[in-house]
Amino acid sequence: MQGLRKAISRICAAILVLMGVLGTMFAQNSTDPLIAGFTTPPNSAKPRVWWHWMNGNITKEGIKLDLEWMNRVGIGGFLRIRRA
Repeated sequence: MQGLRKAISRICAAILVLMGVLGTMFAQNSTDPLIAGFTTPPNSAKPRVWWHWMNGNITKEGIKLDLEWMNRVGIGGFLRIRRA
């Protein structure tokens, strides 16, 4: 009975080691430029928006909040139209 427990323990340990080795072999390389470019795209690849103010309905706080939101969601830039 004691020998069977040792054999099962050794088999379990071997399986865990094998899983660890295989996991590192098949894990994707985080230094791959394609993966890095996809997860954190350059600013030139991010979408742009058309941002305009209507009837002068704008405040400094509103501008700040809009720009923070655009940055947070990943917008790369904007075209601001200002009407007189």
